[in-house]
Amino acid sequence: MKLASAIISTALSCALLLLPLQAIAAEDEKAKLAELKNAITSLEKQLNKRDKDKSKLAAELKMNEIAASASSKKIRLLNSKIKSRNAKLADLGKQQTELKLGIKKQNAVVSEQLATAYKMGAQEPIKLLLNQEDPQQLARLFKYYNYVVDARNEKIAQYMGDVEQLSTVRNQVSEEKRSLDSAKAELEKDRQQLLANNKRRQTTLKQLNASLQSDKSKLEKLLKQRTALEELLKNVRRVVKKMALKTPPGGQSFASQKGQLSWPLKGKVAHSFGSKRSGSLNWDGWLISAQIGEPVAAVHDGQVIFSNYMRGFGLLIILNHGDGYMSLYAHNEELLKDTGDWVLSNETISRAGDTGGLNQPALYFEIRKKGQPADPKIWLGRR
Repeated sequence: MKLASAIISTALSCALLLLPLQAIAAEDEKAKLAELKNAITSLEKQLNKRDKDKSKLAAELKMNEIAASASSKKIRLLNSKIKSRNAKLADLGKQQTELKLGIKKQNAVVSEQLATAYKMGAQEPIKLLLNQEDPQQLARLFKYYNYVVDARNEKIAQYMGDVEQLSTVRNQVSEEKRSLDSAKAELEKDRQQLLANNKRRQTTLKQLNASLQSDKSKLEKLLKQRTALEELLKNVRRVVKKMALKTPPGGQSFASQKGQLSWPLKGKVAHSFGSKRSGSLNWDGWLISAQIGEPVAAVHDGQVIFSNYMRGFGLLIILNHGDGYMSLYAHNEELLKDTGDWVLSNETISRAGDTGGLNQPALYFEIRKKGQPADPKIWLGRR
């Protein structure tokens, strides 16, 4: 007995000692995440400051695309809300129908019970008492009488409860219909806003493309965008290395999955790694055809280290997979993850779009190894 008490005491002591260590570890992770977010925010501010020195048309395009993305997100959430409310209305309608049928069936029985009770009134037990001389027979009759009265009261109580519940359900139906109408009105308003944003975007994009008619000007623009991305990645790598972040949550390293990684989406590769892009500039990744709003999945476990708009790449999300590996997903319509979020392989991180000045929706996808572009073909598995 003493030995068992000693073991329990030791176990409790160890558990109590571990609690402060766990709290310290949690605070350390929290501090690391805050430092990472601050560093990324600082980089984003530098990019925004640099953007101010560039063309007015490019700034307008960015503003319109961000506004359109916000409208698309609201529309998606409202559609989900409307779907949920329609399902709830259908369920309430079913409840209402069942309650009406139940009340209708109970009407005749309850009316008869109430009429009988009214006729008998308070004299019913007295009549039983006066009509019986045998005490045992009288006890049995009283017991039966109480049973009948209880059953009658139960039916009446159930009936009243159903009537009250029907009233509650009717009120809920009315409230859901009002909420549904409100959501539909808001949805229509956001759709009109999205159409207006897209119209302004097309006008700005046409003007911007007209200002880049020569191959030289197009190449200069692409080179500037590439330089900005390289600078971003260089700074991000330095921050991530300094942070010494924990390994991805899935447990398997990025390198061990070479040739087996999931595809970010299932579209056709419009431009492959190393193919000519403009002048002496080649593609550093894949441009994959997509549908507007199509889910984009993480190719492997990792942590979001950039999630924002970047000129030339639109809404961009970058994942750190550890050991110097990163993946980039550009031209999204909507970003679903924030800086610091951990994601798993095949988890939806964004929705494909045409931001960043594309004429057709597509996903630009890159894999980086210690800052250098790598051919996705040798990393991704078969579809």
